[in-house]
Amino acid sequence: MNWKTALKAGISILILFLVVRAIDPELLFRVMGQANPAWLLWALLWFIVSKLIGAFRFNDLLKTDGIHLDTRPQLRLYWLGMYYNLLLPGGISGDGYKIKILMDHFGRPLRQLFSITLFDRLSGVLALGQLCLVLAFGLPVLQPWWWLWALGLLVSVPVSWILFRKMIKSTVPVWVRTSLQSLGVQVAQTIATLGIIFALGQSANWLGYSLVFLISSVVAMLPITIGGAGARELTFLWSAQVLALDPERSVAIAFLFYLISTGVALFGLVFSFKPVLNNVRTDND
Repeated sequence: MNWKTALKAGISILILFLVVRAIDPELLFRVMGQANPAWLLWALLWFIVSKLIGAFRFNDLLKTDGIHLDTRPQLRLYWLGMYYNLLLPGGISGDGYKIKILMDHFGRPLRQLFSITLFDRLSGVLALGQLCLVLAFGLPVLQPWWWLWALGLLVSVPVSWILFRKMIKSTVPVWVRTSLQSLGVQVAQTIATLGIIFALGQSANWLGYSLVFLISSVVAMLPITIGGAGARELTFLWSAQVLALDPERSVAIAFLFYLISTGVALFGLVFSFKPVLNNVRTDND
């Protein structure tokens, strides 16, 4: 374990300690134990849908560099990247692994593959922000700043286009398609979170919990913890105080989402036993 991994592990443990101190752990586990399994299955299926959309978005971006993968190897590579994001939280991430595999197999330069992978991430963050701003209009406590949310939405579109042109240098249809796919990823994950919210009997406050989930997703992307462990829970806990949401149920939503996302990512283990793009057939073959 290198020092970066050790530091992230320490931060995760500290954050989880702070979260546990601020809530009633016994009540938290009782709340989770009462979750409706049918709604949790709904959440699992929609989370998988979100990852499928994300895989197709990444593949569309790869096509701008002349890499045309069939659906099956594309999904294997994407899922293996998710698995390595969990397994290698230190110096080598799942994104770095995908870049190395593509460089070795297709002989592409690092710079463009890095730009594609980075834009894939940034487009997801922009879509998260856009969806956050849309939901903010519906919360009375945030409505006094409606003009700020509207301005943010207007600015986000040219920002997305500028980043796309600088990093990808492709056509407008590709930008439109990948931008819609990014929104699709976040909408699908929000629908998945709604399943967890309904599973815990919190449908009356679905809007507040959904907004907090989107904010926590941005925080979980920051490379300060292992797999986002603790970061999402702490965001839910603090935001629950601002929006007058139930703290135990807030943390339970975050923790159940973390379990679902981890379980789906661990499925990538089955693709780690042999070269993921070995003898692969591309669209150009």
